Amino acid sequence: MNVAIKILEKKALKKLGKDKTNTNSDNPYLEKVPVYKNGKIAKYKTQERPIPQGLSKNDAKILKKVRRRAYRWDMGFSCCCIPIRFGWSAIIGLIPVIGDFADFLMALALIKKASNVDGGLPKRLYGMMFTNIMIDLAVGFIPLIGDIADVFYRANTKNAWLLDAFLTEKAKALQAGVVQDPETGSIVEMPDELAGAEGDRDVETGVTRTGTTPSLATPAAVTPARSARQTGNMATAPQSAPVAPVRNLTPPRAPIGGGLPGRQITPKQDPRDNRGKAGRR
Repeated sequence: MNVAIKILEKKALKKLGKDKTNTNSDNPYLEKVPVYKNGKIAKYKTQERPIPQGLSKNDAKILKKVRRRAYRWDMGFSCCCIPIRFGWSAIIGLIPVIGDFADFLMALALIKKASNVDGGLPKRLYGMMFTNIMIDLAVGFIPLIGDIADVFYRANTKNAWLLDAFLTEKAKALQAGVVQDPETGSIVEMPDELAGAEGDRDVETGVTRTGTTPSLATPAAVTPARSARQTGNMATAPQSAPVAPVRNLTPPRAPIGGGLPGRQITPKQDPRDNRGKAGRR
């Protein structure tokens, strides 16, 4: 897992340099999207930056929270007298000493929140985040100049962009199942620890993470029974059991002339028949 995290760290830092992202002034939470009308840009609307597809629910939730908090602490307010946006960090920093420490604790809590992503943060990335807030703390101790510097030096925004770049590369690697080292070209499989807990499902993409339990709705295949010849057994198959004779359940018909079944009734003879026989004798 450490190898995969180090490669993702390299790709994240390379992405920030390639995209030429200004991690100090670019808004990590909101973006302007053009609205087209008749094939031309009519206006721009502000909306939340989308979450990279492929992240687990835990990573997506953490990234959204870190983005939003960094925006509120560094760019949450604007004033007509000041041509630059500022946040709660600059306001709290106006309090001597106590304000600087309170600002440091808030920034430290943001880093701890970011480190709760699946698999944790790379050590180098974590060190860069901690360095940013230490610089902010040191500058804040300078009287007057430090208060002005807090408005321009946005440690929380820098850290939010570092997390954004790391999770963006992580999402791409999770979808591909592997990650490639940009320097050596070696390919490493993504470990299950970086994919989140079992059953953690990405709602947007519908991708089920590695190690999830298969659906119980799919019936298991039933193997049909094989005959003796198919199994290679040359022995004679056992004969079937003899079939018992079928009993005739049809009730006996009643004899002609009525009466009980089984009794023979002799018809009465005509006495004239006897006289005829006697005459012939």
